[in-house]
Amino acid sequence: MISRRALLETTLTIAAAVSGRLAVPARAQEAVSESEKITHADAHYQLVPKGQQRCEICLQFEPPGRCKIVQSPIYRKGWCQYFAARENAR
Repeated sequence: MISRRALLETTLTIAAAVSGRLAVPARAQEAVSESEKITHADAHYQLVPKGQQRCEICLQFEPPGRCKIVQSPIYRKGWCQYFAARENAR
């Protein structure tokens, strides 16, 4: 039979382990500094859209003119090789 104390210690240990694992993704989503982002040249960034693909409908775009992965400034009608359309993008 398991004692209350052993059960409580096990529960607390599991809770601490789980909370530690849950904290990792939150830290991974912290903002990336501009110097750590991909340069315009490396991203093949251009100021004009590529067909219907444009920054303003990309998952990485942060209005009014930033990107999560490419260095600023970003023009909303621009495009780069990392384009990934948001769901329901028009």
